[in-house]
Amino acid sequence: MFSAPTRKIGGGMAELKWIAEYVDLHGILIAPHGIFDGLVGLAAEVQMGAILPQNNIAFEYSLGQPERWSDIVDGLPDPIVKNGFIDVWDKPDLAVTFNVPAAKAHLREEDRDFFD
Repeated sequence: MFSAPTRKIGGGMAELKWIAEYVDLHGILIAPHGIFDGLVGLAAEVQMGAILPQNNIAFEYSLGQPERWSDIVDGLPDPIVKNGFIDVWDKPDLAVTFNVPAAKAHLREEDRDFFD
């Protein structure tokens, strides 16, 4: 099994796809992970999982914690996981929207102008 964070060995989604296709040629299983990007990262993982060869054994699942993540990311199904599976949603791009007004509500006072 090949289990290394793609950020340490590669450069994003295109690189992950290339690595998955290459190791699949050699019968190697992968376990893509990268939950530190929160729910936007989860949306990217779901889309990647839909196009990768069938050589992945698992994906990590971000719970949307802290709770504000669920407030600031719109477009994910609720619940995301059903019976241990995630259905790939049929929307363009990552299918999520970052809700700037909701994110502003969670900023510290000294960071209130972050999105301006």
